[in-house]
Amino acid sequence: MARIRAYKANTIAEDVYSSLEKDILNLTIKPGQLLTEQDICERYNISRTPSRDVLQRLNNSGLVVNIPYKANYVSLLDMDRIRQFIYMRKAIETMVIRDAIKNLDDQLVAGIEYNLRLQETLLKSDFTAEDFYKIDGELHKVWFKATNKLIVWDQIQKLQVHYTRFRMLDIVAEHSFQAIYEEHKELADIIKNKEINRIEEFVSKHLNGGIERLGERIYTEFTDYFIHDQESDI
Repeated sequence: MARIRAYKANTIAEDVYSSLEKDILNLTIKPGQLLTEQDICERYNISRTPSRDVLQRLNNSGLVVNIPYKANYVSLLDMDRIRQFIYMRKAIETMVIRDAIKNLDDQLVAGIEYNLRLQETLLKSDFTAEDFYKIDGELHKVWFKATNKLIVWDQIQKLQVHYTRFRMLDIVAEHSFQAIYEEHKELADIIKNKEINRIEEFVSKHLNGGIERLGERIYTEFTDYFIHDQESDI
């Protein structure tokens, strides 16, 4: 009986964590927003113990920051981390796409074209930013899979706590779905035409697109979402 209770408690905590993680990543819960044990208890009808465990896991994953003797807040977006993540991903993804081109086959082309059709269909439907972001990620995953680099892809996903939320801000605030789709089509053409000399510059442009589109809004309209030099504790 004790094992059953422990299993149920762990399952509930896992479900609550997954729900909060999703809401933080898709910006339903905003950067800098207060998140208390009591809020979680009331929202999910759970006791304080699993609520405390969930907050600790969110803290460990970088989604929540605890300020001792004050409160827990959803972590702010860190532009330095975002830029460094883009720098790292550009280097990795450029190499992966180059390797994919060297071994380009019908299966890879079919995978890319299938994903682009999904994006095109999605853009004509009633969709959410989260729907688009998921298909976007699946496209990039295609060439990681084709080059047997899925372990690398999984590690990238674990590191993009700040970047995922920044991308969501970009596509929600700028409604940049069509622009991103057009970039995906151009990148697909680069791969199919084996234009290796264009890859690095285009991947850089694509990954930095959100920074370019949001521009000064990062420092004006959305300034409260970001870490500033004097606010490094959140």
